[in-house]
Amino acid sequence: MRGQTPQFDYAAPPVADAALGVFETMLVRDGRVACLERHLERLTASVRALYRAELAPSLGAQVAGAAAGQALARLRIEVVPRPDEPPAVGLDLSALADAGVGCAEEATLVTVAVAGGNGAHKLIDRSWLRQVEARVPAGVRALLVSRSGALLETTRANLLLLRDGALATPPLDGSILPGVVRGAVLAHAERLGIGAREVPLTLERLHDADMVLLSGSLALLERANVRRGRRRSAEVAARLSEALAADTVSP
Repeated sequence: MRGQTPQFDYAAPPVADAALGVFETMLVRDGRVACLERHLERLTASVRALYRAELAPSLGAQVAGAAAGQALARLRIEVVPRPDEPPAVGLDLSALADAGVGCAEEATLVTVAVAGGNGAHKLIDRSWLRQVEARVPAGVRALLVSRSGALLETTRANLLLLRDGALATPPLDGSILPGVVRGAVLAHAERLGIGAREVPLTLERLHDADMVLLSGSLALLERANVRRGRRRSAEVAARLSEALAADTVSP
């Protein structure tokens, strides 16, 4: 029920071992990788910041080659640092069912109080996030909320709120992941003339929203906490979903 979202007390600070490496998960559709350039940019930035290393210029071509001929799949890149030599890079490809992309089911959220965000890098070590997920019922998404009451992200997706047809999303202050689809949504919003702001969000803003959007690399844009009858916001969500479906595949 709106305004009565349960909140679990989970104050343990996030601890993840960056030495285990970083990764990217990408959607492959009709032999092409969605948002490939954005994914490689984020991965390159993390490898530089964490390991002071560079990725091979040929990685993009390798990824595109692995995706060729795949109708619908998940492609994962893992980059693991090694002492005194370039990081090891691995690719893993697995088929997806249609139901795994652009999921139309309404997600269920529960807020989880945390001591801090998981950070700006997509680390292979997800042990802390798995601990958070274990605290909530099966099938429910954990929405992280800082000690100050700021909304962060879920354990697997970025957060966007829709109210009166306008978007709001937490700023990239180092506590949340700079999501690839999040960036694509903001770019589409600007192109389509949809108001969008990066601004600190609170539980009050969550409860007042017409709709919560969750952006992720595979499901693209999911909905939660939908207020029925809010036509303007529903139309905006539909336009953004259509834009992502049509335009997130790299040419």
